[in-house]
Amino acid sequence: MTLRCFSGVAQTNVVRSAILIVPLSTLGFLLHSATALASTSDPAVQELIRLVKAQSQQIHELQSRLAKVEKHTIHSTITAQNTVKPPSVARTQPVQHTLKSGPVEPVKFSGDTPSPQFAINSAAYPLLPAAPGSFAAVSNMPSGSAPVMGVASQIPSSSHSTTIGGLVLKWGKGLPQITTPDNAYSFRPRGRILVDYGSGFGSRFPQHNVSRTVMRAARLGFEGNVHQLSWVLEGDYADNQLSVMSAFMTWSDKMGGHLVEYSLGNKFNERGFDGSTGSDQTVFLDRDIVANAILPVKGWYGIGGAFKIFGDNWHVAAQITGNDVNTANLTNNVRDDLTYMLRSHYIPWRNKHGLVHLGAWGFYEDVKPSSSFSQKIRLLARTDDAFNLQFGPVMPIANSMAGGLEAFGIWRSAWALSEFGVRHIQMRDTAVGLPSNTPFRGAAGTEEAFSAQAGIFLTGETPNYFAHTGQWATPRILNPLTDGGWGGWEVAARWDWIDATHIPTGGRAWTATIGVNWYLLSFARLMLNYTHAQVTNKTGNYLGANSGNIVGLRSAVTF
Repeated sequence: MTLRCFSGVAQTNVVRSAILIVPLSTLGFLLHSATALASTSDPAVQELIRLVKAQSQQIHELQSRLAKVEKHTIHSTITAQNTVKPPSVARTQPVQHTLKSGPVEPVKFSGDTPSPQFAINSAAYPLLPAAPGSFAAVSNMPSGSAPVMGVASQIPSSSHSTTIGGLVLKWGKGLPQITTPDNAYSFRPRGRILVDYGSGFGSRFPQHNVSRTVMRAARLGFEGNVHQLSWVLEGDYADNQLSVMSAFMTWSDKMGGHLVEYSLGNKFNERGFDGSTGSDQTVFLDRDIVANAILPVKGWYGIGGAFKIFGDNWHVAAQITGNDVNTANLTNNVRDDLTYMLRSHYIPWRNKHGLVHLGAWGFYEDVKPSSSFSQKIRLLARTDDAFNLQFGPVMPIANSMAGGLEAFGIWRSAWALSEFGVRHIQMRDTAVGLPSNTPFRGAAGTEEAFSAQAGIFLTGETPNYFAHTGQWATPRILNPLTDGGWGGWEVAARWDWIDATHIPTGGRAWTATIGVNWYLLSFARLMLNYTHAQVTNKTGNYLGANSGNIVGLRSAVTF
C-alpha cells in the first residue's frame, strides 16, 4: 500500500484511516499469530516476527508526525477565525499567541495628513537625506512636546513592531511603545542621560581653572495618550538635586482645519529657538546666551495653561504660568510670579533643498515681592559655574518685559541661526524688610543679547529642524554605527554677545564656541566643545575684566 501526503483536516483524516484502521487490524492479527508461534524455531516465523515489530515501529513514528500536523492545522484555523471576530469573542478562545515582526510605521501627524511633498511612506536603509523641515528629516518629536500631536518615532535601524494579542509594541529609540492597533491608546517610557566633563583654564582667578564632572541630566518619565488626551510626567536628577520637570496633560483637537492643543500643568516654556529646545537636542553643550540671559524670574518651567495652533508652515503658542512645581514658597501665602508668554514662527520659503524660518517671541512678568534681585549668566559651561556675568543684588524686580527675533535657514546639510533678545527690568520703589535708603530704588534698565551660529553635517544628514514647532529635534542619521556605518558627524560654531551695562551693577561679555558632534545613532551622541569667553563684572567675587577657556565633553542618550 502506498501512502500519499495531503493537506487540510479532511485529508489528514484519510491518512489517519489508512494508518490506524487497516494496518492496525492487520497488525493485530499478525501479532496474535506471531505470539502463538513464538516458541517455534522455524526461521520463517522468526523473520515474520521481526518484520511485524519493524512495521509497528514505523506506524508509531507516523502517528507522532500526524499528531503534530493536526495540531498545527487546528491552531492555524482557530487563529484565522479569531482575526475576523470581535475582540471580545477572540479573547475567549484559548489560543496561544505567537510573536511576529510587523511593518515599520509611516511618519505622520496624529490626526493630520502631511503634504505629499514632504512625506514618506516607508523607510529602509540605505536612506537618502530628507527634505528640510519634512517629517522624514527627524526621527521623533522634540522632547518637551505632547506625544499625540507630533510625528511617530521612525528609526529604521531599530523601529520594529511586535504584536501580542490586542497590543502592538513599537520599538524605537531603544525602548518599546505599547499601543493599540488604532493608536487610540499608547504608553511609553522616556528620558535622557547627559554626562558632562569640563576643564577650564586661562582665567586670572584660580577658582575658574578647574576640571569637573557633572550629571547634566538623569531624567526618567512616561508619556501616553487616550485618544485626543495625552500626558507627560518626568523627574530629573541634575546639579545634585531631584526635580519634577514636565508634568502636564494636553488635549488635541481641530479648529478651522488647524490642529490645536490645550495644555495644563508644569510645562517647558516657549521662548526663542534655542530657548524652546530641550537640553538633549541643542547643538552645543548649552543653549545660546539669548536663551540663558533673557529669562523670566520664574525660570524655564511654570505651572499654568498653554494654547498652540499649527498651520502647514507656521504655529502660534501662548502661555500663562506661575512658578514651577519645585519652587519653595518660603514666606506665608506669597503669590507666584505671573508670566504671560507668546511665540510664533513662520516658514516663508522652502523646497526640497532648503528653507527659511522667521520667528518672534515675548513675555511680560509680574514678579512677587522678594528681598532682592540678582542674575548670574553662565558663559563657559555647567562644569564651571563660577565663570559668569553677574549683576545684583539690587532692589527686587516689580516687573519686566522682554522680546526677541529669530532667523533660521537650511541649505542641504548646512544650517545657520541668529537670535536677538532684549529685556527691560523695572525695580520696586519699596520692599518689605529693606531700609528706605536701599540703593537703586525704582531704578530701571535694559539688557540685550545676540547670538549667531552655523553648522554642517559632514555625512550628509538633514539638519535636525522640527518645522511643526520651529525648534531643534532629533536628527535622522543615515548610516548609524549599529548598521556598520560611521554615524553622523556635525561641526558647528557660535558667537554670543550680551550687554547689561544699563542695569544697575550690570556688565558685558562675549563668547566664541566651536563644537563637534558625533551621532552614533539618532538618539546617542558624543559632543566636544571649546569655548573662549571675555567678561567685565561690576559686582560679585570676580571684579573687572577677565577671560577664560574651557574644553567640554558630553555623552548623551535620549530615549
